[in-house]
Amino acid sequence: ADQPLTEYVPLGRVPGKSDIITQWSMGDVEDAGLLKMDFLGLRNLTILSKSVELIEQTTGEQLDILQFPLDDQETFALLQRGETKGVFQLESGGIRDLLQRMKPDHFRDIIATNALYRPGPLEGGMVDDYVDVKHGRKQAEYLHEVLKSILEETHGVMVYQEQVMRILNQLGGIELASAYTCIKAISKKKEEIIARNETQFIQGATEKGVSEKQARELWEMILKFAGYGFNKSHSTAYALVAYQTAYLKAHYPVEFMAALLSGDIPGRNFKRKDSLVEHLEDCDRMQIEVVPPDVNCSFVDFAVREGRILFGLSAVKGCGGSAGESIVKARTSEGPFKSIFEFCERVDPSDCNRATIETLIKAGAFDSLGAKRAQLMAVVERAIQGGAAVLADRKRGQSMLFDEPEEESAEDAAAERLPDMPEFPDKTKLTMEKEVLGMYLSAHPMAEFQPQLKLFCSHTTPQLKDVKDRQEVIVGGMISSIKLANTRNPKPGQPSKYANFDLEDLEGSVRCICWPDGYETMGHHIQSESVVIMRATVDKRGGNDDVNLIANEVIPIEEAGSRFTAGLRIHVDQQKHDLELIPRLHEVLRGYPGSMEVLVALKLESGETVQLRSNRHRIAITPELRGRLDDLLGVESHALLVNPPKPKAANGQRRSRSNN
Repeated sequence: ADQPLTEYVPLGRVPGKSDIITQWSMGDVEDAGLLKMDFLGLRNLTILSKSVELIEQTTGEQLDILQFPLDDQETFALLQRGETKGVFQLESGGIRDLLQRMKPDHFRDIIATNALYRPGPLEGGMVDDYVDVKHGRKQAEYLHEVLKSILEETHGVMVYQEQVMRILNQLGGIELASAYTCIKAISKKKEEIIARNETQFIQGATEKGVSEKQARELWEMILKFAGYGFNKSHSTAYALVAYQTAYLKAHYPVEFMAALLSGDIPGRNFKRKDSLVEHLEDCDRMQIEVVPPDVNCSFVDFAVREGRILFGLSAVKGCGGSAGESIVKARTSEGPFKSIFEFCERVDPSDCNRATIETLIKAGAFDSLGAKRAQLMAVVERAIQGGAAVLADRKRGQSMLFDEPEEESAEDAAAERLPDMPEFPDKTKLTMEKEVLGMYLSAHPMAEFQPQLKLFCSHTTPQLKDVKDRQEVIVGGMISSIKLANTRNPKPGQPSKYANFDLEDLEGSVRCICWPDGYETMGHHIQSESVVIMRATVDKRGGNDDVNLIANEVIPIEEAGSRFTAGLRIHVDQQKHDLELIPRLHEVLRGYPGSMEVLVALKLESGETVQLRSNRHRIAITPELRGRLDDLLGVESHALLVNPPKPKAANGQRRSRSNN
């Protein structure tokens, strides 16, 4: 203000803090003539700065993000494809769909996207009007020439508060300051102010040659759109940051993704799929290699070397703060670590304790030292004790003389000897990785079940966002993060225990609930790390992007094959297979009697395929039988005949064949 604030408003202090605040509410402060401003601390600004820093390190270029051309075709192509994971304000599934529909080709489209992607404009049809007019599928309609000059940039749609203010001003003769008060009153439904401005607008518009009927139609439009109007200056500032991040992702994808991943580290959630894991999956889609954590090459944050991203040590559970810094400092000053024993001698135990070392082992960060993870876990205690003894000697000045290391004794060599023991099973290693990284890094435990999931399931977890609320689906995956609870006030004799859990497939995870009636009959199938096929109902009460599943039936993956398999189709190609194989095929099938039918698809030299059903053979489909068929006819020589479970439509009826 132009004078001390005490001349305008009463002030006070926040109890226990030094903050000074007004004693009046926001509206009263504005009425007193003071300006209210919001200052936002955006993580994305740090990501932009980090990207520029990494680009200078890797390429030598010194970028000024304010000098990016606003008509860059590669950037708009990225936006049009909806590849905007990590792009400020444009990350959600819904807004990516909007970008693909809109096909932005000008900076003003990005400004409009920020303003339009809100419940009001989406539900009111404003978004559809904008897109249809932009692509020439519809003509914009203007009730007055003044409206064309104001609304042409947004294809005839009132998108911004500033547009509504200009209409009130230029057609209704309402001063701009009063126009702002008017649109705020419309959004807050302050009837007295609205009525006063309506009278003034009708009078001003008719004085400018608009008929009273047109003036009232315009006023109704203003009432409809003013509540949806978004501040254009705000949207423009956001659009610029969105464009800058999109530009970097389009032109410097490796450096941008490394900066983005570093920005995801604070506040990681290792129990659920977090944004860091999603962005690592985006790296995989972009064919950017992310090198697993390694004490001999990783840095505190994600870094870029030779076109690859090095996994940041501080992104490993329990390795944040000073632990990663201490490891990098020791490696930088004295060279790579040669063993876990030497690691414990060189890294300060106050920064990197036993829990941190075990976490790094689970993450595979010591794999480059040539030892098995099981061996490393077995010697952690001995390595820490040895390291503590060496550090204690150094503090007393006993271990080094004139900085010359002592020769290693036979006792020291024996102490560093690793036990001869088998490595952890692959499943155990993957579970450890998920625990400390929030994801499976070296492989995915669901990979071996992918053929069955593809055969039996109607949807993968990412596809669930496009499914209607209350529709039934068939999904499959591994169960994790189980939490049991009891319903409040259950009826006497009725079950009360239910389960919440995650179902995780190769593409993501979804939160599920199994209510008491279901849990009583199939709760024994809901076990951590068990792989299941599940018939479930989609629950979107939390919003379109917030999908949960209600379990209706849980089937162990081992039972799915026998439960839904009707038989076996065997492929015989006349050009590849000698017909003398047929008697041998007959002998193989004879050895596995059962109840499943056999079909033989015979591809003739003419190119036609004849399908024959065996009346003689009914078989039991076993891994041994399938292996012998592969040996006889070649890999992929046969396929299961399945009758997969059919999900019900949202109305509870079986879906028709055309929808399956």
